[in-house]
Amino acid sequence: MDISQDILNKFFTREDYLEWIRQEMAIFAYLDLTNMFHWQDILGWKFRVEDVIKQLFTFPNIKEVKVYYGLNPRDRKNSEAFLNRIKKAGASLRPNLPKEMKFIRKDINEAFFFQRRTMDLFDGGTKEKIHKFIEELEKSGIIIEEPKCNFDVEMTMDMLDDTEKLTAVMLFSGDSDMRAPLERLRVKGKKIGVVGVRGIVAGELHTLEDKYIDFGKFYTGKRTYKSENPARGGTA
Repeated sequence: MDISQDILNKFFTREDYLEWIRQEMAIFAYLDLTNMFHWQDILGWKFRVEDVIKQLFTFPNIKEVKVYYGLNPRDRKNSEAFLNRIKKAGASLRPNLPKEMKFIRKDINEAFFFQRRTMDLFDGGTKEKIHKFIEELEKSGIIIEEPKCNFDVEMTMDMLDDTEKLTAVMLFSGDSDMRAPLERLRVKGKKIGVVGVRGIVAGELHTLEDKYIDFGKFYTGKRTYKSENPARGGTA
């Protein structure tokens, strides 16, 4: 039996979260998906982006849901399908023209695994083993690349452009770079809701928020343990 989203919200979402949302007349939600997909490692389960969007739109005072995510040129078909599902769910995919991910090659060295101050804690024998391990990785020919597609500028511009249309924001991100636009919104009397996962939300954001919302205690959609990760190929 399918349970309506309104009932799921009522019985499975913390009441103080619902109360904060109800108090605002016009909330705009901004979802940094790259940031959000990292939450899955902490949570131990994976969410469906469509379910997040669907849940947000069950609240009549959430007027806009804007999603920020890049196009993976190495898996264009699946990536485009994923982006289309976001739009089909009713969210605004930002920017209007998809921004392609870049893949940054990572050097395999001490700094890839440890900070300098951590290396200083090891004795000579441990350091020698680490160096041998790195040498073996280099000989193997393994190439490590990290996908990168940052949307801080786009999110900041959208928030400032939307200022006169909203009374509050729900920011789905823990990135400290979002401090500046949030400060500007507070000056203009807007309420700030930060949605995240404990331990990976920057302290700078906690100093600005009117309400912190733990994503794991807010989200009422499907939770899965599938091996595919939307952050890497556009599948879910």
